Amino acid sequence: MKHYADYMLLLSPDEQVNAQIQQHKQYAADQIGVYESMYSKAHISVKAMTRQKAFIAEPAITSLGKNLRTLPPITLTIDGFDYFNHGEEFKTIYARLRSNHSTTQWFKILKKHLGVKEFMVPHITITRNIPVWAFEQLWPHYKAINWVESFTVNELTVLQRETFASFAIWGQFAKLPFEARHLAEPAPPRASLPPLSRNIHSGQMSLF
Repeated sequence: MKHYADYMLLLSPDEQVNAQIQQHKQYAADQIGVYESMYSKAHISVKAMTRQKAFIAEPAITSLGKNLRTLPPITLTIDGFDYFNHGEEFKTIYARLRSNHSTTQWFKILKKHLGVKEFMVPHITITRNIPVWAFEQLWPHYKAINWVESFTVNELTVLQRETFASFAIWGQFAKLPFEARHLAEPAPPRASLPPLSRNIHSGQMSLF
């Protein structure tokens, strides 16, 4: 019986997108050799939970399903590639996702349900933490690609592995579906009265 486990909460694109991501990863490997993330399946990371007491984490994750059912499936669009800087020596190339009001609100609500407070740029990693020389070799290739493709995500995938097990691998723990028909926008803030201003001529308070 596992006592401590790591969990990864993520969104998975469809198999067509996954196949193309694997092709892009293979191209990178052919050019620069082995790199971090080259064997990982295409995904959008949402939250990592490490060294959790399994008997506490598992029921908590399962109970998330009730809240996540209030979110609708989301359609995301890949629009070319971009990169992150990690200091001056390393970079990450990723497939960029278009952002608009609807996707921003959807991710905002998802993060609220999952207790994610950190800033997050939804993306699909191609090459993670590669040295600058490798980035400079690869980036002209990816920068020139005009890849626009949409896919729909219907569920949150939760992966699990034992924290202290040697050579532990990730396995599927749960899939939590998004079942709402539309995104419920948060209620607008209540209108507030303007602050009182003093009429300096009459010495009385004015509301307008």
